[in-house]
Amino acid sequence: MKKSLLFGAVALAGTFAMSAQPLMDDCLELMWQNKDVVAIGALNARQGFGRDGKFYLQNYSTQKIEVWDQTGKIDEINSGAGTNISFDDAGNIIVSARQFPNTNDEATDQYVLISADLSTNKTIEVVKQPTGRHDFFGHTSGDVFSEEGAFLYTFGQWDGSAIREISIINGEQDIENSIIYDSYTSPFAVPGNAATTAMISAWKDYADFLAILSPLGNTGGGGNRTTDCNSIEKFTLDEDMNWSHDSYFITPRHSGCTGFYIFNMGGQDYIVYPSGDNFLDGFSVAKLATKDTYEVEDSDMEYLVGTKYSETNTDGTPVYDSPVTGNTYYGAHFSVDVISDTEAYIYQFMPGAYIAQFKLKVEGGDGSVEGIDAAPAAKVYGGDGKIIVSGDADSIEVYNVGGVLVSENDANVECAPGMYLVKVDGRVSKVVVK
Repeated sequence: MKKSLLFGAVALAGTFAMSAQPLMDDCLELMWQNKDVVAIGALNARQGFGRDGKFYLQNYSTQKIEVWDQTGKIDEINSGAGTNISFDDAGNIIVSARQFPNTNDEATDQYVLISADLSTNKTIEVVKQPTGRHDFFGHTSGDVFSEEGAFLYTFGQWDGSAIREISIINGEQDIENSIIYDSYTSPFAVPGNAATTAMISAWKDYADFLAILSPLGNTGGGGNRTTDCNSIEKFTLDEDMNWSHDSYFITPRHSGCTGFYIFNMGGQDYIVYPSGDNFLDGFSVAKLATKDTYEVEDSDMEYLVGTKYSETNTDGTPVYDSPVTGNTYYGAHFSVDVISDTEAYIYQFMPGAYIAQFKLKVEGGDGSVEGIDAAPAAKVYGGDGKIIVSGDADSIEVYNVGGVLVSENDANVECAPGMYLVKVDGRVSKVVVK
């Protein structure tokens, strides 16, 4: 891969002037970068995401989402006192409103749900929450304001790193179908400091699966900086309709905690994630594929698409090392806008350092490297008293949560309210019927 280092003064109104772009492979281009966000502080705004040329940064100290673009802060949205911020497949924003840091005896949270067009701002009570601290939300699968609903997954540091599956339908928690998983036991035994370095993202467009960043190598007791953070696990629903460890995503050059994002462009699935020395600003993009081990292998490089390298000073020291004392494992957060079959904007928020928009350009995008299975032609929907399977499907099986077969090869199934598992051509999805 060729590396590009573009020189020339680049001035952005209200931000800064750059004398050079950072070093990166030639498939990546820096569109703009704003360092004024350093004034917020990495501690106050630990998570954020970008889309449509804007960044949404959750500032728990002011209880506002700060909206930024390349010119600076352009708006604020009332949110809450938590650090977590995410968005779902419909673009709705989900924020934790519970005061950070959480106490270790709380089992109730508050979420703020903000519609994609920002016209609705709603606070809801959420039970079956992890007690204690949990800093980040991953990607949320579904639509929190729809009848089909959405699933959000969280860790809890002081509850055995237990994992909660929170079902939200029509803007309210579906308590009956929200589940607590004990991560002391399989499949969710995630080592390390799950609250501050791990993230669980749910993905539905590729058939239901969970992607969990596992901070392997964490020694605890202040050992966050020893975390390898080179493992993203894939969990799928097995034949018994339980979440089960499936494999590890191939992430060459991966090093760094917290953020990652999966997207499809031109029929090929990709993943963007931190790379370079841990806790720094570099990132890489790879074609999405899996393997049986998290160990780094020479063959991993076959999947690498491109890298933005960690910036260094003239003496070789890192530019973005420890923007705040000891808390740099907040790492970088990523999101992606796909703009064509060969181009996408990658948004990077590095707390305490900068926001930036990069353009990724690849040739073809024809999926020549096999990744996870492509999105199924058939879609599964849970409605009011029924389950609908739209599109072509050779085999349809509907099970209740007890594993009992409810219907077979019927694309329109009338059924009682509750959670169901629908297997379409071997792919399993969770749906909720009201």
